[in-house]
Amino acid sequence: MSLTNKEIEHFKQILKSRKDEIKGMRERNDSFGNDSEFPKESTGELSNYDNHPADLGTELFEREKDIALNDLHEKELEDIDTALMSIERGKYGVCKTCGEDIPKERLEVVPSTLYCKEHSPGQHSSDDRPIEENVAGPDYSRRSNDNKDATFFDSEDTWQSVAQYGTSETPSDFADPEKEDYNAMYEDSDDDDGYVEAYEGFVTTDITGKNVKVVQNRKHEEYEEELDTEEDRQLDREKYDK
Repeated sequence: MSLTNKEIEHFKQILKSRKDEIKGMRERNDSFGNDSEFPKESTGELSNYDNHPADLGTELFEREKDIALNDLHEKELEDIDTALMSIERGKYGVCKTCGEDIPKERLEVVPSTLYCKEHSPGQHSSDDRPIEENVAGPDYSRRSNDNKDATFFDSEDTWQSVAQYGTSETPSDFADPEKEDYNAMYEDSDDDDGYVEAYEGFVTTDITGKNVKVVQNRKHEEYEEELDTEEDRQLDREKYDK
């Protein structure tokens, strides 16, 4: 059902009111302080070099936040102007993609929208990664021995030993859905550290290589669980074959 003239006028007033509200806020806060020089004007300091670099980092974060808020206001003003223009053209309340009427309930919540819910742009996040990632690897890749017959502790192992204590990566930085644990936020995080075979993590010998002992640690428990799982799978396969 298309909008009546009274309903169109109602949404027009909402859009104009919101536009005046945003403009008023931008005038009061000087566009979130973006008209000021950074960082001397915003911090009141005489120099860009402060005795407390962390304070300057805080100011940088606040400036980035202000820029983001200012961009949001500019985008909202642009959407409002586009919606007001569609009213003047008699096309308001109709989805630009499918041509169907936009529900009034949606217009009440988002009066500047030009799309129905199903065709609203930007509702799906992209998993596309920068093309540079195809050729740009970690710095240690030039000194890696992955393709060589070498088992010594190289630069990649060094990075993994350090990265297990935390990196700047988060699960959102990876397209791989399996990397949801913050302890796995580095390349080849599932590799064993300092040894090749899994049993080397809990088997010890004396200086002569004799007197083999098993250390009851977490690695041994994981190894036993893996063996039990594989044994259960083998039993299931045998039952299925019968």
